[in-house]
Amino acid sequence: MVALIVCCPLTSFSSAMNNGGNEFTLNVQTSDIVQNLIPETNPWVDSSIYDRIYSGNTEVRITAITWSIKNLNDWQQKNNIFEKQAPASEGEKLVFNEPKDGQINHRTFWINSSLFHKLFSIKGIIALIDAERNPEPYDINPTQKPIDFSPESVRSGLIHGANDAWERGYTGEGMVVAVADTGIDFGHPDLNGTQARVEYEDSNYSGWPLMFDHNSMYYWLVDGNSYPQTNTWYANTSLVDFDNNSDGFLDVTGYNITGINASLSGIYHLGEHPDPTLRNKVGGVVPILVVDDITLGLYETVYPDIDRDGWFGNETPMRPGEETSGKDIDGDGLWDISAGLVYWVADGQNGAPYAETYAARHGYSNRIPGSGNLTLFMLESGNHGTLCASAIAAQGIVSDGAIKGMAPNATISSIGNHYSGGHALDGWRFIAEGYDGNPETPDQPNIGSFSFGYSSVDDSGSDGYSLYLDWLTRIYNQNTSYAVAIGNGGHGFGTTKVPGAAHGIFSVGAFSSRSSDSYGQNAPWSNRGPNVVGRMDPDIVSVGWSATGDMPLNSYDNANSAWTTWGGTSLATPIAAGLLALVSEAWIE
Repeated sequence: MVALIVCCPLTSFSSAMNNGGNEFTLNVQTSDIVQNLIPETNPWVDSSIYDRIYSGNTEVRITAITWSIKNLNDWQQKNNIFEKQAPASEGEKLVFNEPKDGQINHRTFWINSSLFHKLFSIKGIIALIDAERNPEPYDINPTQKPIDFSPESVRSGLIHGANDAWERGYTGEGMVVAVADTGIDFGHPDLNGTQARVEYEDSNYSGWPLMFDHNSMYYWLVDGNSYPQTNTWYANTSLVDFDNNSDGFLDVTGYNITGINASLSGIYHLGEHPDPTLRNKVGGVVPILVVDDITLGLYETVYPDIDRDGWFGNETPMRPGEETSGKDIDGDGLWDISAGLVYWVADGQNGAPYAETYAARHGYSNRIPGSGNLTLFMLESGNHGTLCASAIAAQGIVSDGAIKGMAPNATISSIGNHYSGGHALDGWRFIAEGYDGNPETPDQPNIGSFSFGYSSVDDSGSDGYSLYLDWLTRIYNQNTSYAVAIGNGGHGFGTTKVPGAAHGIFSVGAFSSRSSDSYGQNAPWSNRGPNVVGRMDPDIVSVGWSATGDMPLNSYDNANSAWTTWGGTSLATPIAAGLLALVSEAWIE
């Protein structure tokens, strides 16, 4: 266990799951060869699945990790175990893509409890995970505080040497850190502009922010629903209106569109903003307008009517390169209300970002919406994700610089809604492969930050969750690193929580930042190893006892009050991730 101080290069892990010392991957084309290479397995099973079955549940939802998605797919077809997708609506089309075989993959599905035992007959099954068990964010208010604690005196950058790295020109430039959590309020002045974007020119989503929301994607692909039909962060913007007499008012809805860039096609798309915190703050439904004002038929500009006055001309538009919008209500030049971030508008040619990979993995067809008919937002469902993001890249703008991230020039990719939907592993894999599902192309984050865990999973370190994360970072994409919290459940040894017990990742504990008798010591409530296979966690410790962090704007009266003090391994982990970004930048240069 060491405190992470920025003073040495970061080396990527290159060790791998192996067979006799040789790397064992399945990058083959011929299915017969694949079948011959698939080893015999003794699957790890999440014990809570049995608990659900024995308690009388007629169906259970599981995630199967397997050497062969094809074998699993064939078994599902034979037993008719697929979720039925809603048919394509007007303007949509469903496109099926064969799932990739020849590498470890996973799939989530419902299964009749009476058939569960038959999954063990499928060749290549590695683990069966309870998909009804969602990860849990760790507490941000540990029960004990250091003696004479004063959060205003805590300067995490000074403690860890980040300030020295900044002076040498290392600020996290070019590094993308992914936060898998409740989402992020990118409209907050400290985080506005920190959003990561796809810079890979060959990507179908080049120029758009790099974000993922598996909960909204699931309901969109399976049910064809978006907000307000269902409570997700995908907005249905298929309603159209016109200004045929060019008087600056839409013909049917009557909205005032004077002062905005006109639609080149003459067709305006409308919908409702999906953020409940925004609706609560402004007192009702917030209309949104989507316009093709740059390229005919290509809808890229979104106007939210934040003040609900029926006029879009006094609002900040959201488009690639400037994807956020908000309102300053007290005249200090800082947004006090946030409309979040838009990370894609349907172009009529492609599905939602990452949907092609996600759909094929889980046995769905990709649902392609019509141009302008679907608008994707990244929002914040609580505050945990925004706090974590601020520890990484806060710009020090609000409250006289009360919050400054460890890597202020790093950019942030948000895996939002992470604690819902049952597809958490897709968020982990997204970090390793990006929108195109290919770890070899440069459209994925460099570092993942996980301030969560599964408190009741047994066999920490040899469990299915930890083994999958280990494979992702040591085999699948050796250039992607994960900083993972080990939890706040101490005292005692052997308390590290899943997936912080995984090999190959940086397991992160918390230490005291201010105390006369315990400065720099592991916090008593911070979990620690060894795990069940003898790994001595944590690998590193960083400030977790305590510091300042940003809070979502819509929960406060104004920007300068939208921050708090917090702690725990939830804080220590994004601090470590930000420091890893500094070291990675230095190593690359």
